[in-house]
Amino acid sequence: MDKSAALNGRESMNRMDLREDQYIAGRSEPLTYFQRFLSGEPEGRTIWSLYGTAGIGKSFLLDAFRRQALRAAAVMLQVDSRDFNHKGDLLCRQLLRQLPSAKPPLADPLEAVVARLEQLAAETKVVIALDTYEEMGDLDSWIRERLIKRLPDGVLLIVAGRYRLKDKWILSPALRERILFLPLEQLTGPESAAYLRQCGMEDEERIDAVCRRTGGHPLALSLASVVYPQEDWTGRSGDWTEWFEHLAKTWLREVPDDLLRKVVETAAVLLHVNREVLQAVIDRDIDDETFGQLLSLSFVRKTERGWMLHDLMRFATRKQLEERMPAYFERLRARAALYYTARIRESAPYRSTEWEVGELFYYTGIPLIRSLLQSYSRGRYTWELVTSVNLDEGETYLRKRLEAATPLMISGMDPETEERYSEFVGKEDMTMTIKHLDLRTWIELDQQSAMLLRSANGEAIGLAVIVPIHKGTLPALIRDPFAGPYLRSLTPPELRLLEAELPGQAGWFIRTIDYADWQNQDMVLETMYLMFSYMCSGGLFFASPPPMEFFRVSHLNLGFQPAEGVVHRSYDGKTPTPTFVLDTRGDKLEAFLRFLLRRGGLPDELDLFEEGPGSQLTEREREVVALVLDGLTNGEIAKALFVSEITVKKHVSSIYGKLSVKGRGQLIKLFSGKPRIG
Repeated sequence: MDKSAALNGRESMNRMDLREDQYIAGRSEPLTYFQRFLSGEPEGRTIWSLYGTAGIGKSFLLDAFRRQALRAAAVMLQVDSRDFNHKGDLLCRQLLRQLPSAKPPLADPLEAVVARLEQLAAETKVVIALDTYEEMGDLDSWIRERLIKRLPDGVLLIVAGRYRLKDKWILSPALRERILFLPLEQLTGPESAAYLRQCGMEDEERIDAVCRRTGGHPLALSLASVVYPQEDWTGRSGDWTEWFEHLAKTWLREVPDDLLRKVVETAAVLLHVNREVLQAVIDRDIDDETFGQLLSLSFVRKTERGWMLHDLMRFATRKQLEERMPAYFERLRARAALYYTARIRESAPYRSTEWEVGELFYYTGIPLIRSLLQSYSRGRYTWELVTSVNLDEGETYLRKRLEAATPLMISGMDPETEERYSEFVGKEDMTMTIKHLDLRTWIELDQQSAMLLRSANGEAIGLAVIVPIHKGTLPALIRDPFAGPYLRSLTPPELRLLEAELPGQAGWFIRTIDYADWQNQDMVLETMYLMFSYMCSGGLFFASPPPMEFFRVSHLNLGFQPAEGVVHRSYDGKTPTPTFVLDTRGDKLEAFLRFLLRRGGLPDELDLFEEGPGSQLTEREREVVALVLDGLTNGEIAKALFVSEITVKKHVSSIYGKLSVKGRGQLIKLFSGKPRIG
């Protein structure tokens, strides 16, 4: 590579990038290895396993690699496992978006990636970095068995996660000899001291105390570096986990910018953060500079749905805010819940609101649900309709599940409330979810009835039968031993309301939702989001699960209500089995949202929001508003609605005029629902 290319690479870096390089401490070995790779020194190890505990600096080191690559005019592609659904094609598309001059693939995305990488590898050094790899799930096997085998010689693959590559990665000698293990540990005393001096700390006694008390944990050090010199660093344990909460409290107390401190506190209350929800919850405008400062903090990371605070920082900040200002904390939590309540009310008529429902349950759900949601490791699995093409595969799944049923044992602790939860269902009872299930009959009744849950490598590891209710399916559902008892309890006028004409439906009956490993929390999460996608869609949603305490409690926790007087014994011929109903038709959606808010200990008066700003808009204008709230540009809205961008601009202009707003910021604030709570 010529000197001019490297010079151009350096000139293209901004001042912040250059400044960040000055804060690197204790990572000389991996940085040296990376520089050798960029310089063309033969290494032979083209798969790097970069691993370490939370907050140890993996992402920070990847950023340092990116800057090194930029200076050397090399190409570095970086993908976080949390930013896409975990399928090989989607990973390839993530890479193609970053590849210079790459065109959208016309056929196989993997072939397109390989072809472009071969071109680039002949011209310069190429690096692919996969971050948060511990959450890649079953896509791990696809990467190991397919992607790596197709990568051109000389392309470096960096796998960064909490754990080192193991198992099948090291069973093959040919693969094992290509792996370089790079563990990241706490910084040594001298390395910690050097970092603190670079951050402007001059008092050597204080430097020594901070180094000892934080144990060299990088994220704890970054917080400690900004607290005042008079902070007491004596008399505490050297365990960095104990110190982290103390440091978070101190950092927030001593941040000179009052607005930034409030923004960080608000972000800690939220699950996912974007500018619109922050402004609605904090109840004030947030300027570009302040929002940029938030995103630049070392404990804030990007996700598919916005940004998240590092788990340690979020838990510590949320806990100290709740202890120090409980009334203020509750106001923030209420505003967050009301924001997503408003989003659901505005968007439910036009699209699925599964994500907003999930966010709302984070503020109003029980500890088990909240604990699952905050892990946010979706994307490992996908749902696929069962058709005549894959029906045999679905029936094979059912047969294997009956032969190899496993008990359900879920236990843990909500990290915020420290409340423990535990659920257990025996092995034999777990087969009841799929006993007496004739998959072919349901598919023939309605081709939208069944779905397979697939892993990233294509294996069928779950099955859901959720039957649409309409004129074509209603007679069969009335005869069904599991759905019929509830439907036969309805009055003739109530039944007529369910006789929807195709392609519509009046609701859905959950015959079963089942998966191979009931102890896998990611599978539980996929099931929850599948339920969320139906819950606020304006229909009748009911189920009659096996008569076990776990299923009863689960449905009640999701907001289902027992159907009074409806009982059958169809599972085993003897045990009374209830039916659970969730009805969000018409104004019943409002009642359900009020129930969730009230259950979460929050105000349930939905008129806390500005009164019906969308009432004067046309149907099409409301669709446009819903998509604006989703953050879509005019061009993206045009594609979603199959109209021209000029037409979208006309709709937006009309909306602004009718609502007397001057731009998207005001429009979002108006529809975000600014709650009038004290």
